[in-house]
Amino acid sequence: YFYGGTADHRVKSRVRIGTNWKLYRKLVGAGDLNGDGRGDLLGVDGAGVLWRYYGTVTGGVSARVQVGGGWGGYTSLVGVGDLSGDGRTDLVARDAAGKLWRYSGTGTGLYGARVTIGTSGWQSFKGLY
Repeated sequence: YFYGGTADHRVKSRVRIGTNWKLYRKLVGAGDLNGDGRGDLLGVDGAGVLWRYYGTVTGGVSARVQVGGGWGGYTSLVGVGDLSGDGRTDLVARDAAGKLWRYSGTGTGLYGARVTIGTSGWQSFKGLY
């Protein structure tokens, strides 16, 4: 469900934006991945495949598009805004060993190669927010 905000800081009534979301092990608000001014979603399914949904003008989401595989080994994912300083939203992932990785957004809904931003100890945190 999507809960839109109002100008007076209230929450609008919920709107169903999809069904069968239970197939995802993780859902992440990723920021604006394609530069259209709307927030987008990422989901990691049980096979470790990363899927992208663009936010729509009506408060829904577009059809899913596969971004890539191999995401099942991360214990936490979070959309963090622009860490790399290029004006695009980035993604941070934590692996089971406690390393942090940054994936820089390209502005096209995809990510660049991962870069280590934290070498150890991050597994002691329950999650990344």
